[in-house]
Amino acid sequence: MPKPLYLCIFLMAVLPANSQGWVSGRVRDSLTHFPVAKATVINSSMNTRVETDLNGLFKIKLAPNDVLYVVADSYHYDTVRYSILYGDTLNIYLSFSGDILPTVTVGSRYNKYQLDSMERRSTFEEMRGHTLNTISSDRTSGFGLIINLDRFTKKKYKNKKKEEKLFQQTEQTAYVNYRFSPQLVSFYSGLKSDKLRIFMYRYTPDYAWLRQHPSNEQIVYYISDKLKAFRNEKQ
Repeated sequence: MPKPLYLCIFLMAVLPANSQGWVSGRVRDSLTHFPVAKATVINSSMNTRVETDLNGLFKIKLAPNDVLYVVADSYHYDTVRYSILYGDTLNIYLSFSGDILPTVTVGSRYNKYQLDSMERRSTFEEMRGHTLNTISSDRTSGFGLIINLDRFTKKKYKNKKKEEKLFQQTEQTAYVNYRFSPQLVSFYSGLKSDKLRIFMYRYTPDYAWLRQHPSNEQIVYYISDKLKAFRNEKQ
């Protein structure tokens, strides 16, 4: 009798069908093998849920035949029926739901980055509040224009330039991640896990270069050229 089948029969005989225990697992991107953080793992049988950490790790209580639902932003959801054959460790791979190459959103003249950027800008302005004009009109004082001293004295306005600069840096990082995503690089290079992480660290182009090279074809050629250099380094 094959060992896996023998083990399964043995465990089924020893363990009760409804026995519960803590099971650890990790959720990864099926293409890049990078961990998926903040994925929600739901045990539908017990109506319990947990969230993966920054390393894609989670721990949840399970019994044989319990069904797990795994959901994460930008990924197709997946289901797993737990079996004692899994042991105490689960590896779950989610497939990316977005386009590998950045494209214009269907039915819209904006792509996903632009839509997300507008939402981030709206949230940023709402959190910061309305800015006061340096010069404003005053019809009641007898003068046509007055200097708004609040613009210079209030602490939050002193930090306005710093906040705006930080926001612009965040936007540039989001644009780079959108145009040069791990999924795109892995798809065209075949790299995964640590090799992909090293490649991304060494060869991710900066914001200015990406703005100067707006086409997807230019990105693919860039990956091809850098991949040759990367392989030569390994040799």
